[in-house]
Amino acid sequence: MDVVAVSEAVALMAATGAISGLGESAALGVVGRIRERMRGVFTSDARSVDALERAVADPSDGRVQELAAALAWYARRDEEFADELAGWAREYAPAGSVVQNVRAGRDAYTAGRDMTVNQRPDTAE
Repeated sequence: MDVVAVSEAVALMAATGAISGLGESAALGVVGRIRERMRGVFTSDARSVDALERAVADPSDGRVQELAAALAWYARRDEEFADELAGWAREYAPAGSVVQNVRAGRDAYTAGRDMTVNQRPDTAE
């Protein structure tokens, strides 16, 4: 098992609430249970709990990576927790995790596989 990849997938799910194949309310329930389990594992480690809370508040790349590093650290030391992470990643992570970043002056539409950006040419001369 690739602990780093599994940790990254689970960190992204925990931070963003994105779960594959479940409706919104079911996904929120699963994510809530995953976050509670993480808090239980991180109990005496305020730094890791803080990484989780910061990633949930603002799921930017840096914060998700910080949470993934904490998860990987614990997974390397606790085989049972590593198995839980792998199970969550296998069951709930979107296939081929894709990160979508869009920066456009205007008229950007992104949804699923349809990523269209229409930017009008600058006509000011």
